[in-house]
Amino acid sequence: MSDRALPVAAILGAGVVMGVAGDHLLRAPGGPGLNFFLLFAGLAASVQVVAKGGGCPLSREASTWMVVGILTGAALLWRGSDPLRLGTFLAACTAFTLPALHGGRAWVRRASVTEVLEAMVGAGFRSAFGGLRLFSRRDRQASGTDVSRGTTRRVAQAAIGGLLLAGLPLVVFGALFASADPVFTSMVEDFMRIDLEDFGSHLAGAAILSWLACGYLVGFSSGTRLDGMRELKRARLSLAVPEVGTALGLVNLLFLTFVAVQFRYLFAGAGWVEVTPGLTYAAYARAGFFQLVAAVALSIPWLLAADGLLEDRRPKARRVFGGLAGLHLLLLLAIVASALQRMFAYQAAYGMTELRYIATAVLAWLTGIVLWFGLTVLRGRGEPFAFGVLATGFALVAGLQVLNPAEHVVRRNLDRVEELEADLDMEYLASLGSDAAPVVVSRLGELTEEGRCLVANRLLRRWGPERPADWRSWNWSESRARDAVRSELGALRRMVEDRSTCD
Repeated sequence: MSDRALPVAAILGAGVVMGVAGDHLLRAPGGPGLNFFLLFAGLAASVQVVAKGGGCPLSREASTWMVVGILTGAALLWRGSDPLRLGTFLAACTAFTLPALHGGRAWVRRASVTEVLEAMVGAGFRSAFGGLRLFSRRDRQASGTDVSRGTTRRVAQAAIGGLLLAGLPLVVFGALFASADPVFTSMVEDFMRIDLEDFGSHLAGAAILSWLACGYLVGFSSGTRLDGMRELKRARLSLAVPEVGTALGLVNLLFLTFVAVQFRYLFAGAGWVEVTPGLTYAAYARAGFFQLVAAVALSIPWLLAADGLLEDRRPKARRVFGGLAGLHLLLLLAIVASALQRMFAYQAAYGMTELRYIATAVLAWLTGIVLWFGLTVLRGRGEPFAFGVLATGFALVAGLQVLNPAEHVVRRNLDRVEELEADLDMEYLASLGSDAAPVVVSRLGELTEEGRCLVANRLLRRWGPERPADWRSWNWSESRARDAVRSELGALRRMVEDRSTCD
């Protein structure tokens, strides 16, 4: 769309509507829910309006990504877990950034990793500063927006003229209606009694959101590619096989040393841990898992960078790189095994947490990415790699939504307590959100008296009738939690009243 006219009127109209609606929807108490879904759907509709106004319809691929973004945003209506909400929100934002890079043209299936990153960075940059182009004479002249500017002037003139023409009738008829009905009079008086601080807050919120929406739509109209990224690609640093090979070899040596130590954990297990001075089984079970997940995650961009820096693309050079990178992938799989072993040890000693459950799912996804790297980039067929990462990333978000980690964690921990007569962290159980609330309510009888009091008190505080709901932040999981608490309201209140302190 970069060679077409910039549809100023359509961008301004859609941006202002998005800003006003966003200011109203985002002021709802509670987490993201219906409000965010409506904003994502509105943004997709705005893109369609702007694309039509610019005379450049979206490609099928761009429309598909818009649908993916709306469906991903709809998942915010489902689960109430904060980590899942964050992942879902980021996935929906990613779906909206991808088609904007080339102004609605198809490109993602052939994308490189750097282009995907450029799409994300570019969309954020254009959202923040793209609105400036609406006031740039050079951009208006270069993109041929004189017609759009004239349309904007005619719309403004019509609005001002209509307001002036309606002024006298509004005053006369308003006075008659106010004198005829005291209820109507009260409504008018309430409307005219403006809180300047509140009005200023709404005005500022709507202005900021309108600016961001206009910036994104301007970027979508012309593409969100960054000139600096293109310059960076042309000035790309290239290294020969000895330099890249030395770097990979040193990193592999570090990984190999760590993996050699991990074999004692993997095969000796708890017995070796218990005889190690200063190391308890509890400390071992708690430590290291998230660091190893981070190491696996960071290894993938490290390998991509090493592949991108390799100047020599001849078969011999590729074989050297392939051997070193292949060894790195094998070591990564060993680190994955060590991370999983630590997870199983933690679960056996303490039970499961929602964050560790999600991190384990992410680790499984990263393991698939490691294997996918070996099948694509390592074999010199790197074109499908980025699309595979995107597709499996969205599948991960969808899978976690279906699995409902919080409910699974509650069931597993309660079953573990019953089978092993182990301790249960009541504070953690009480802190789990709406996804777990129905199961927690149904199994409160399995807790100790003190535990029932604590958990029942938290449930009543968060989902009781004293905590009103707002339609803008409606969420299916939170609705289920309120229904579950309402169905056992009397029993929950008795659990709290039986003890003087429950928190």
